[in-house]
Amino acid sequence: MDSKDLTKHVERVEKQVKDGKEMMVRNRLDPSINALQNSWKRCLTKYNIDPSTTSKTRILTGRALKDYTEPLEEFLFIARSGMKSMYERVSDAGYVLLLGDANGVTIEYLGNPNEEREHRETGLYLGSVWTESIEGTCGMGTCVEERKPITIHRDEHFRSRHIGLSCSCTPLFNPDGSLLGTLDISLLRPPPGKESQLLALQVVNYYARLIENVYFLRLFKDSWIVRFNAIQAFVEVMAENILAVDADGRVIAGNASAIKELTLRDGRNPLNCFLSEVFDLRFDDLMNHAKHKTTTIMPLHTVRTGTQYFATFRAPELHTVRVPEGGNGYDSLDKGQRSRSSAMTLEYLAGTDSRMLFNANCARRVMNKDISILLIGDTGTGKEVFARAVHEASDRSENPFVALNCASIPESLIESELFGYKQGAFTGAKSKGMRGKILQSDGGTLFLDEIGDMPLNLQTRLLRVLAEKEILPLGSETPIRVDLHVICATLRNLEELVRKGEFREDLYYRLNGVTITLPPLRERTDKALLINNILSAENSGGTMKIDADAFDVLMSFPWPGNIRQLRNVLRYALAVAEGETVQLYDLPPEILQTSSLRPDTIIRGAAAEMHEVPPDSMQYAERTAILSVLKKQKWNITGAAEDLCISRATLYRKMKKYSIIPPNELEGYL
Repeated sequence: MDSKDLTKHVERVEKQVKDGKEMMVRNRLDPSINALQNSWKRCLTKYNIDPSTTSKTRILTGRALKDYTEPLEEFLFIARSGMKSMYERVSDAGYVLLLGDANGVTIEYLGNPNEEREHRETGLYLGSVWTESIEGTCGMGTCVEERKPITIHRDEHFRSRHIGLSCSCTPLFNPDGSLLGTLDISLLRPPPGKESQLLALQVVNYYARLIENVYFLRLFKDSWIVRFNAIQAFVEVMAENILAVDADGRVIAGNASAIKELTLRDGRNPLNCFLSEVFDLRFDDLMNHAKHKTTTIMPLHTVRTGTQYFATFRAPELHTVRVPEGGNGYDSLDKGQRSRSSAMTLEYLAGTDSRMLFNANCARRVMNKDISILLIGDTGTGKEVFARAVHEASDRSENPFVALNCASIPESLIESELFGYKQGAFTGAKSKGMRGKILQSDGGTLFLDEIGDMPLNLQTRLLRVLAEKEILPLGSETPIRVDLHVICATLRNLEELVRKGEFREDLYYRLNGVTITLPPLRERTDKALLINNILSAENSGGTMKIDADAFDVLMSFPWPGNIRQLRNVLRYALAVAEGETVQLYDLPPEILQTSSLRPDTIIRGAAAEMHEVPPDSMQYAERTAILSVLKKQKWNITGAAEDLCISRATLYRKMKKYSIIPPNELEGYL
């Protein structure tokens, strides 16, 4: 920008703040102009910003940025997924995505790596500070101030340095209505007309609501969830209205859309009301639908106005739930007798296998006593799932279940992970310190997986904690009392490790209050029941079946990866299967290659599903295109799926539909 244009911009800003005539004319065409005029006025009269300043946008790095990102780690994990999906759709148009916190600090950034230097130069970068009081009128800063979606296009920016940008930004809210952050989509070299950014604002709004909703579901994972929509066909895919309900049937939270919808239609805010006061729905009906994971869509009507909606329900992930007794109230039952939202109970895991039934009975006898449990079993036999089921069945179920894999964390970090530390205990420690896994599990259950890999020096500290029931975090001088119940698991022979001096003998006997051995899948007598149960669980309780030949293959497979491998195989089969039945050719190649069935039978079975496709049809063109891309990618499924802009699961389905079999698999069959 030359000096003449700079002077013109400054004069225009000052003039509009004083009389606002241009803004008044534009306001008739663009309602956001009112917010823009308010922002310019704040910048000039409240923040005393000089619109002609050319200083660069401040960018935080290192420790300073961590102070903003660490409190939002869980939200960041969810937001990054949404941003990645959004960026895949807008990256070709040159857009940059910024996620800001409630202070206007950029805590995540996605942009073209080739333009990273230019992004940093203009402030469209990770760590940039876009507070309105510093940068003037801008997408993120003005969105924070106005708390509503807004596009700041080119010369609408207050500071002359930014007038080449176009920034569309929308706020993100916590369930309580407080500002969580902002989502911004910006363009370095936008076209002149502001109307070119209308679609960008709609896109960023759409993904912001998706991120809000997923974060809402995460925050209330231990509550009953009601998702509803006025249009029945949209409930399962676009149920934008969400309520969280506690164990007493009271609405404890709702996303902004649900609160607005019900307040507008029904005349009052649903928060703190019993669900039966909002909809014509009994709480026990909701629980029955949610617990059985039914996909039934239920019609609902508001109590006050009779407005109709359609709803689906979700049970809490882990919390104990109370089962209605009779029709009027809820009686508290003994914890061991409560019905739980999770299907992974001890009874469910035991099935009808005699060894597993013995294990479940043994666990029930000792779980409420001061006796440690040691789980032995091959990889994939479900040791952590079994430990969690023991916790959920015990008197400690209302308190945390905390798991730590001793083999997956570097030796230098295990001590701080397990015992925690006070602030300033060592270089790089969090400013507020950290509660270790032991303190986090106070009153609940601590699950130590791969206990045989715990370093010897930490074994001594753990033994002291178990003996004295108190813990001393790193850097602390005052011990803290803990109520601790430990369940350990290992693949290794601890007795052999004791003989070799690699595991403390006194700790072994402290942990080995009772040993429970989980049998490998190949030895279980209820394998058929397990296959059907896991298929139902992976299909969310749906009616999917398995063809007889496919079932025989699953029954005869040796399953070296045990239940984990079986779950992954069925997950794959459900992803590629079409119709209501998993066929033989829906199973992964490594499973089929062990089958006694003739290879040509498997191939013919797949081909039989493909109807005769005319050469001039869309199906023929699609098959040809898929084959071409697969050959180009040398049959790399991931690369081919990216080139075709479809998911791997979709590509597998289409390959099956058109009888496309990779050469390496064909060789295995023939």
